[in-house]
Amino acid sequence: MADDFLYVSRNKLEMNRGLRHSYMGEVPAPVVYAVQGNLKEYYGVPEDAPPIASTLDHIVSAVGG
Repeated sequence: MADDFLYVSRNKLEMNRGLRHSYMGEVPAPVVYAVQGNLKEYYGVPEDAPPIASTLDHIVSAVGG
């Protein structure tokens, strides 16, 4: 069995032109969260905004993987 250890997740969120940028730990590039598909209309995002994965998309992908 592995030795016990403590892991602390350090994250920083920034809003940048209406998009959430999540800086996670030591990873230099942010994960950008927005919306796509029907979520754009629901949240009032302009139709011409680029489709970017939402938080829900990331959760579903993580659980499925």
